[in-house]
Amino acid sequence: MDVIDDPRFRAALAHFEGGDWLEASDAFEELFFEAVRDEVEFVRVFLQIATGMHHVSRGSRNAAVERLSEGVLAIERVTNDRGLDLGALREDVLRAMGEIRRGSRVGLDVRVRERK
Repeated sequence: MDVIDDPRFRAALAHFEGGDWLEASDAFEELFFEAVRDEVEFVRVFLQIATGMHHVSRGSRNAAVERLSEGVLAIERVTNDRGLDLGALREDVLRAMGEIRRGSRVGLDVRVRERK
């Protein structure tokens, strides 16, 4: 079964979309350690971004930017986006990183969309 068909991935994605960053990062971490082949970088994207956003919620801006940067790098290494618009996610993350660096909590909307 591909990771995107795993009910745990869908549950983790629901936490991600709901802004429940700690739950999302825990769920993605579990999937990351089970990932094989091209799933590794794909799951790493969501793990790093969820962890980064969790750091934002705790006020750890430097750690947040580090994790979010790792998420952006992982997006660039993904070879199979599994129908998700990782380009739009990348733009959301870059925008959020800019806001975090400015000390703002505005514009931190990070969403996953299906590719058109």
